[in-house]
Amino acid sequence: MATVDADTITQAVAAVHALYHAPGNSAKKEASQWLEGFQAKPEAWQTAAILLTNDTVGTEAQVFGAQTLRRKIVDDFQDLDAAHRASLRDSLLNLSMKHRASSKVIRTQLCLSLAGVALRMLEWDNPVAHMTNVFGGSTDDAAYLLEFLTVLPEEVNDNRNSTLTDDEYRIRSGELLTQNAPEMIKLLILYMENSGGDTRLQESVFTCFLSWLRSGDIATSSLSNNPLLALSFKALQMPELFDIAVEVVCELIYQTKDISESMPVIQEIYPNLIPLRQEIAKSLEDENDDNIRGYCKIFVEAGECYLSLVVKHTDHFRGIVEGIAECTSFHDLDVVPMTFRFWYQLADELRKNEVARLKYQDVYMKLVDVMIKHLHYPDDLDTWSAKERDDFKDFRHVMGDVLKDCCLILGSRVTLGKAYMLITQAASSPNPKWQEVEAPLMALRSMGSQVEPEENEVLPEIMKLLSQLPDHPKIKYAATLVIARYGSWTDRHPEFIEYQLSFISSGFENEDVVAASALALKLLCKECSTHLLNYLNQLHTFFVGVTNKLSDTDLLEVTEAVAHVVAAVPNENLANVFKMFCLPIAQQLAELASKNQAELGDDIPRIIDNLSQLKIFFETVNPQVAPTEAHPCVPIVQELWPILDTLADRVGGIDEVARPLAGCWRSTIISYRTHYAPLLPTTMARLIKSFEQTGLGQYLWVASRIVREFGESSPAPSLQLVESLSVSMWQILQKYSGQFNEIPDVVEDYFNLVSDTMLACPREFLHSSLFPTVFSAMLASFSLNEQYSLASVFRFCRIILDHMNDLQMPPHPPSRSPSSTASSSSASPSSRLSFNDVTIVKAQFSEHGAVFMTQLIYGLIYNFPFEVQGEATGIVKATTLFCPQESVLWYGKAVSALENISPSDVQKAVDNFSSAVSTADWSKVKSLVQDFTTVYKRKNVLPRSRGKK
Repeated sequence: MATVDADTITQAVAAVHALYHAPGNSAKKEASQWLEGFQAKPEAWQTAAILLTNDTVGTEAQVFGAQTLRRKIVDDFQDLDAAHRASLRDSLLNLSMKHRASSKVIRTQLCLSLAGVALRMLEWDNPVAHMTNVFGGSTDDAAYLLEFLTVLPEEVNDNRNSTLTDDEYRIRSGELLTQNAPEMIKLLILYMENSGGDTRLQESVFTCFLSWLRSGDIATSSLSNNPLLALSFKALQMPELFDIAVEVVCELIYQTKDISESMPVIQEIYPNLIPLRQEIAKSLEDENDDNIRGYCKIFVEAGECYLSLVVKHTDHFRGIVEGIAECTSFHDLDVVPMTFRFWYQLADELRKNEVARLKYQDVYMKLVDVMIKHLHYPDDLDTWSAKERDDFKDFRHVMGDVLKDCCLILGSRVTLGKAYMLITQAASSPNPKWQEVEAPLMALRSMGSQVEPEENEVLPEIMKLLSQLPDHPKIKYAATLVIARYGSWTDRHPEFIEYQLSFISSGFENEDVVAASALALKLLCKECSTHLLNYLNQLHTFFVGVTNKLSDTDLLEVTEAVAHVVAAVPNENLANVFKMFCLPIAQQLAELASKNQAELGDDIPRIIDNLSQLKIFFETVNPQVAPTEAHPCVPIVQELWPILDTLADRVGGIDEVARPLAGCWRSTIISYRTHYAPLLPTTMARLIKSFEQTGLGQYLWVASRIVREFGESSPAPSLQLVESLSVSMWQILQKYSGQFNEIPDVVEDYFNLVSDTMLACPREFLHSSLFPTVFSAMLASFSLNEQYSLASVFRFCRIILDHMNDLQMPPHPPSRSPSSTASSSSASPSSRLSFNDVTIVKAQFSEHGAVFMTQLIYGLIYNFPFEVQGEATGIVKATTLFCPQESVLWYGKAVSALENISPSDVQKAVDNFSSAVSTADWSKVKSLVQDFTTVYKRKNVLPRSRGKK
C-alpha cells in the first residue's frame, strides 16, 4: 500500500467538505468526481485508515473513509499480497473496535468491509468464530457483532464483484455460512433470552436471523422446536418489532415451502398463523393500514407456499384462504393487489380438483362482491388528477383478472348473474349513483373471456337491459364496451346484431362515448363480419357520414370495423365493394393533393388520416386468390397510384406523412404478394426517387418488403433497387461521417434492407460491387450507441457470419439424393451459396479483421448498450469460428489498443483467448470477452475512475 503525506489527507478532507457544504452544484460535482477518482488510487487504502483513526476530521470524512475501504476491497483486493491482506484485516478489526458505537453508516460500511475480506481472504480461518470471539463477550458489543453477521450472508450471496473461481466461491461460502449456521442459531437464541426488554437488541437479532434465513443456509429441520419461531410470531404483538417480525415470519414460511421436507415445522407454524385472523379483524375495524398490510403479506405468503395443502386439505387449511379474503376486502387499494397472485394460483389448482373447487365456492362468491365493490369510482372523482384517473383505470383492469378467476371457479352463469342482479338493483332505485351501475358493467367486461359463446341464460337478459339503463355518459360508455367484449357471443346470437348496431351508433352522438363506440364497432364487425354483410349499405352510409367528424384513433377504429366486413365479401363481388369504400377516401386525398403548396400545411393531419385509412383497408382486405387468377383489389390500387405518387412528390418529405404513405405501399405488397408484380417497376422507381429526395428510412422498409417478397424469384431487379438506394445512402453517411448517432433510424432501416437482401439473394449480393462498401459501412456503424440501430447492424453481420460458418462446418453432410434438389423457395440462404463464396467474405475480414475486432471490443467497453452486448460478444464468437487463428491476432491488437492496461494483462487476455480457440471452446471465447470487457470497464471507465483522466 502506498504511503500518504499530510497534504493528501488535507485535500481529501477538503473535498469531502465541499461535497456536503459547497454553495454551488458545480463545486459539489467537481468534489464528487475528485473523490471518485481518488478512490481508485493505491494511496486511498492508507488515507481511508487514517481518516477513520483521526476523530478531528469529522464524521463526514470518516464516512468517506469507511466507504473507500469498502470500495477498495470490492475492486482492488486481488491486487494485495498475503502480508497486506493480513494487515488490512487487522486494521479493520481495530477500526471496528474503535467505531463499534459510532454512527450506523460507519459501522455498516466497516462490517461490509470485514465481510468482503472474510469472503476473499481464503487464508483467514473461520472469520465468524474470530469475530464472535472478539465482539461476543460483551452485551455492549453485541449490536456490532450482529450487524457483521447480518451483512455477511448478503455479501457472500452478492458475489458479482468477487474474483474467486467457482470452486473457491462454493467452498468459501460453505465455510462461512453453512458450517456456521447451527452455532449462529444458538447465539441468536442466547441473545434473545438475555435481551430483557431491549427491543433494539431484539430487532437486531431478528434482522440477523432474517438475513441467514434468506441465505438458505439454515436447515429447515433446525427450525422445528426452535424458540426463534415462536418468538417471531410473538413479536407481531409489539409495535416496535412488528415490521421485522412480518419479514421473519414470511421468510420462515417461504423456507418451508417444500411441504414433504418441512411438514413438522409447518405443523408448528400453522397454529401460530390462524390466531392472527383475530388481529386482522381488529385491524380492519380500526382501519390500521400498516397492520393489515403486514398480516396480508404473511397470509399471502402462506397461501402461495402451502397451496397444495390448501387444496388437498381444504377443511384444515381453509383458514389461510379466509384470512386472505378478509385482507382482500380492505378498502386500501394498495393492500388489495397483494392478494391477486394467490387468487390466480388457487383458481388454477382448483380447476383440476373438483372436490376442492366446490368447497371453496362460497369464498369465491363473496370475492365477486368484494371485487365489484372495489371497482367503484369514488364520489369525488372530479377532484382527481389525470394521473390518478389513469392509474385507477389501469388498476381496474388488474382487478378484472381476479373476476376471471372467480368465473373459472363459479362458472359464468353464477358470476354473470351476480353482476346482472347488482345492475338491476341499482338501476331500479329512485336516484341511483352512476358508480353503482358502472362497476358491475365493468365486471361484465372483465369476465368476458371466461364466458362461453353458447351462454343462453344470463347474457341475453343483460343485452336487453343495456338500452334501459339510466342515461349517463359513464354508464353508456361502460355498456357500449360490454357489447365490444362479447363480439364472439354475438356471432353465435346474430339476432342481437341489429339491436347492438343501433346502440353503438347512438354513442357517436355523445362525445364522451365516441371512443367506446368506435372500439365496439370494430370488435363487433371483426367477430361478426359474415353476419354484417346484410348491412353493407347501411355501414357505407354510416361510414361516409361519420368519418368526417372523427379523427385519430376513433377514425381508424371505425375504418377497421368496416374493412373487416368488406374482407368478408366473396371474391366475385369484392372489387365493387372495395372500391365503394375506398373511393371516398381517395377523392378526399385527390382534392388535398391538388391544392397549392401554401394551402397544404393545414391539411397535413387530414392527409395522414386518409392515408392511414387506406393502409387499414390494404392490410385487412386480403382475399385468398390463386396466382393465375385476377386479384379483385389490385386494379383499385392501380387507380389510386397517381394520387399516392403525387402526394409523395408534394409532402413525402414530411416524416409524419411518409410513415402512412410508405405503410400503404408496404401493406399492398404484403397482402397481394405476386399479384403486385405489375406495379413493382413504378414502385421501385418511386422509392428510389423519394429516398433520394428525403433521406427518410420509411422508403427503405418498403424496399425491404419488396426484397423479401420478390428477391429470391427476381434477384436482379431487387439487387438493382438496393444498389440505387445505396447511392443515396452513401451520400447520407458521408454527410454524417462520424456522427451516425444523429441518424439511427435511417441506419437501422438500411441494414435491415441489406440483411433481407443477403437472405433473399445471397450469391448475387456477395458478388456485387455493393458488398465491400456495405461491409465498410457496417464497421463505421459500430460507433452507434442506439440499441435498435446497432441491433440491425449486428443482424447483418450475424447473417453473413452464420452463412459462412454453415458452409465451412455444415451441421449435416450434404445429400446427393434427388430430394436434395428442392426448389429454391424452400432452400436456406446458405444452401444457395458455395464454398467459393466464402473467399469473398474472407477477403473482407482479411483486410478489415483487426479494425472489426477492435471496434467490437471498444464498443463493448464504451458505447454498446447493455441490451445488445450479448449479440456483440456472439459476433466475436462467430468471427472466431470463421477465422480462428486470425481472430487471435485481431483480438490481441484490439486489447493492446486499450489505454491503462499492462503488457502482462494483455498477454494474459490473449493467452486465455488463444487457449479457448485452440480447444474449439467457442462458448468460452464468448465468456472470456464478456469477462474481460466487464473487468476493464469497471476499473477504467466507470464514473469512479474519472479523476484519473
